[in-house]
Amino acid sequence: MSVLATSISGREVAKGLLVLQILNGFGFSFKADREPVPRPHVEADNNINSAAAEVKDPPMLIASPLDIKGRHFSSRTVMSPMVPNCAGEDGSVTDKYKNFYLARARARVGYIVLGGVFVHEDGKGFRQQLGIHSDALKPGLTDLAHTLGKHTRVGVQLSFKSLQKLPEHFTLVEIQRYRDAFVEAALRARDCGFDAVELHACHDYWLNYFLSPHFNHRTDEYGGSLENRFRLLREVTEGVREAVGDSMIIGVRLSMDEFVDDGLTLDETLLAGRWLEGLGVDYISASGGIGKTQDRMSPPMEVPRGSLLQFSKALKANVSIPVIGVGRLDRPDVYRDAVESGAADLAAVGRSLIADPEYVAKVLDGRDKEIRPCLACNFCLVCLHRNENVQCAVNPYVGRDLLKVEPLKDPLRVVVVGAGPAGLSAAAVAARRGARVRLIERERIPGGMLNAGKVPPNKEVIQDLIDHLVAQAEASGVEIITGHAATPSDIQSLSPDRVIVATGSTSIAVRAEGLDNNDRVVLNEDLLRFGLVLEGMSYIVVGAGAGGLEAAQYIAESGGKVTVIEMTRTLGKGLHATRLGLILRDLEKLNVRVMPGTKLLSVDGGRVEAETAEGRVSLGPFDSIVMAVGYKSEKQLARDLASEFPVATIGDAMQPRSIYEAVKEGLDAAISLDSPGASEIAG
Repeated sequence: MSVLATSISGREVAKGLLVLQILNGFGFSFKADREPVPRPHVEADNNINSAAAEVKDPPMLIASPLDIKGRHFSSRTVMSPMVPNCAGEDGSVTDKYKNFYLARARARVGYIVLGGVFVHEDGKGFRQQLGIHSDALKPGLTDLAHTLGKHTRVGVQLSFKSLQKLPEHFTLVEIQRYRDAFVEAALRARDCGFDAVELHACHDYWLNYFLSPHFNHRTDEYGGSLENRFRLLREVTEGVREAVGDSMIIGVRLSMDEFVDDGLTLDETLLAGRWLEGLGVDYISASGGIGKTQDRMSPPMEVPRGSLLQFSKALKANVSIPVIGVGRLDRPDVYRDAVESGAADLAAVGRSLIADPEYVAKVLDGRDKEIRPCLACNFCLVCLHRNENVQCAVNPYVGRDLLKVEPLKDPLRVVVVGAGPAGLSAAAVAARRGARVRLIERERIPGGMLNAGKVPPNKEVIQDLIDHLVAQAEASGVEIITGHAATPSDIQSLSPDRVIVATGSTSIAVRAEGLDNNDRVVLNEDLLRFGLVLEGMSYIVVGAGAGGLEAAQYIAESGGKVTVIEMTRTLGKGLHATRLGLILRDLEKLNVRVMPGTKLLSVDGGRVEAETAEGRVSLGPFDSIVMAVGYKSEKQLARDLASEFPVATIGDAMQPRSIYEAVKEGLDAAISLDSPGASEIAG
């Protein structure tokens, strides 16, 4: 009789079905077709009133230690597995890869899981993904395990990316080959000195493909029933345990719910969790989603924090081994509460630790206000899906993670003009280096264009970034002057040694007949900053980039009627696909008409003439015409000062782009005040 047949009982099946009924009560739907089912985003619910969700053990503090298989974990904090995409193209450990993790390990993360480490070349998914598929990589991996192991426990997530090759396309010979590759990789991990291996059985990876009815349409012993679909994961788990014995911790990461009609749901994954416990697995990491539901896999700012904790809580009630909870735990209160409420035994964050390597240390120490906030903007995923090194919109140190900013050799007087993200970033670092810094901002409040960006729905996180940047500048000793538009004579009177111009950009209007002196025309940033929306009025937004779509969302939620036109066929340029999909879905619910491939020709009062692929159309009339077609740099001050002072122009003042370029160029400008101004210290 198989392990599966001896691992479940009628009572356990009923337990799983009860949890399924609970989730149905939350509004989840399960249909027979294969397209994703639109479901409402579910708030984290740590008070499910059901026997199936009762917590067995008293709640622990996130700082509480934990022992697993004889290994001591200093806290219940975990760095989620991810692919920083900065290993060698042959899968080898690089200094950039090692330093990325070392910066986090030094900052008291209890357990780091190196993500997406491929076990066979056929299962490599990204250009600079870490590998463990060859003995030639063992020296670098051994050094990595030793370096990180001085500070934390370290596991390797053993992965095979199917690259859209479905289970029915794998022969039995291939299944055996890749199954053996997992076992061989686990032995390498043991030999290199890692504490644990984690089997990657979620998120469109090979083991998930076989487990999921959405992907698996085999008709042999590896397909059909849950027991058959679980067979590959069982065989890999058994093979790894037999190979490494009790010398290593073995974990498994599951997508507890795939959020597609015919995908894995909690009734099946709870049973799979019990079976894994019966196989001797030491912990389970309870994730969710697959590629087409990545908004649940890597929840963006539109998805509530902690929305996946309901799954870790349900699993925790069904198994006795530790359960890791995940899912946008990017603020200290929700991170602590994931463990302290009993929803999980350990709590994992990924993007929060990209944004701030010291996130865990600051949470453990109660230094909440010092945390550089993750925006859940998924810029990191944009980089990964472009097969680039992962970067962060708010953390300019990613990729140079051990950078230490050095004091200036000589004291300098520095004037920074513009208190947007570029200017605030530059001012704070320059002052930290010992410069006397004055930061001059023409608006009454600092933040620059972020003050418009924070207004649309779900963008409140932008205010967290503004607050952080301002606090960092003030703590560094920057003198911030607001409500004053700096002139060249102002700068001359201060006799600075260096000037950093971060005057930002302004919205532009397209040229079209009837736009000049039309009092119905408003720039996108003015609409957002000054709240120029009245309920019941009609608006046309010209431009469907990220700014235009977010403005339309804001107008519609404020009670306005909205049409959006975009000259190209591309919508939401600059947005990650997950955020774009959620915004477009929201606009549809709000009855916003979006017209790609539509060029503005002329305006007559409030009526708009436009060109489409089908010919000329007349739209309106509209009460307001919102221009969201792009931005132009404010460069005049930089030009005026160039002959008088050493001037660095940064951020949108150089070229309108994103928060990422702004904060990065702010750091670079401060480092470059006298070169060299920084060093990278490893070890």
